[in-house]
Amino acid sequence: MEILDKTNKFSGLKQSKTHFVGISMSSAVTNESGIAVLDKNLNILRIDKFFNLNDLQTYIKRLAPAESIIISVDLPKNIIMFNGKWRQEAKNVRSLFNMPERTKYSWTARFSDRGSDLCDSLSSLNIDVCRYYSSYTKNLLRLDPPFKSRSPAACKHLQMSIKNNLKISGFPSNLIALSGLEALIGAYVSWKIAGSEENIGYKVVGYHKNTPIISALENDEKILE
Repeated sequence: MEILDKTNKFSGLKQSKTHFVGISMSSAVTNESGIAVLDKNLNILRIDKFFNLNDLQTYIKRLAPAESIIISVDLPKNIIMFNGKWRQEAKNVRSLFNMPERTKYSWTARFSDRGSDLCDSLSSLNIDVCRYYSSYTKNLLRLDPPFKSRSPAACKHLQMSIKNNLKISGFPSNLIALSGLEALIGAYVSWKIAGSEENIGYKVVGYHKNTPIISALENDEKILE
């Protein structure tokens, strides 16, 4: 099967990975993106923000040996799309209705290509890289806050949900920025890929520029040893 062939590189990573990285990619260079790093025990090692992708690549090179890193990079929404199919989805609001299904366009058309070159560059360094869609993963893991998006109340709820539901530890006493929280979700996706089996702990939901889009699944008992 095509999916299994493309994701074989993610099998057998449990013993080799020590740094599980998530990158929440902003839609524009003027907005901050976040990076979060977890260890095997789901302890937070680092949470930072960045604007320049070249700085981010240097940051990752200095983080750890390439073979011990696995990275999940968020898919930023395309804020300048001209196709009306996903125009509503590109806005930072939650739609109150489902977009009509059409076979003419791929659902990945709503995403920007920003970060694709970064993924290719990191892959050339023998770093395992995949993409994730933070909004979709938050929904699967039941992390969506019942508050207005990007509000302080929503960020606080999301931080507590990540801490309690995903069992991630090492949170600072202050509130983490949304870019950092969404990067933590990506780091958790990386952890699940390395520590569980496909369709049990994670699933492939699509592809963007030949890179698999992967989401973590809820209720998986498999953990890193």
